[in-house]
Amino acid sequence: MGKICINERLRELRVKCGYTQYQIAKILNIDRSTYSYYEIGKTMPDITVLLTLSRIFNIPINEMLADEDFPEGVSDSGATPSFLHSKKNTSHIYELSNREKELVGAFRVCTPEEQEKIMDFVKSSIKK
Repeated sequence: MGKICINERLRELRVKCGYTQYQIAKILNIDRSTYSYYEIGKTMPDITVLLTLSRIFNIPINEMLADEDFPEGVSDSGATPSFLHSKKNTSHIYELSNREKELVGAFRVCTPEEQEKIMDFVKSSIKK
């Protein structure tokens, strides 16, 4: 199999993580059509967007940009096996709702300080 381009890599990662284009666009605060252009190769995301996407997909930026056939180590699931040639993770922890996926993606793009504030808020809300 030949080498893939960044637009193909973005689609693979998004599908493997179980996100829709709309969800990723919402997390990035851009139009869905803008994100769609990234995936079809019409436009190229800038480096700040690529860094944010690597955080959403939970992979190092160099892995996203690597010139290889398939990315390794994506931590989410939800992909269709025929598209990615891999087994779907059947663990129930990965069967997230669309809203939960958006929350995880948004959490990943936060700074460590923001993540800590979010965790504090959640913990205090649960105790009530």
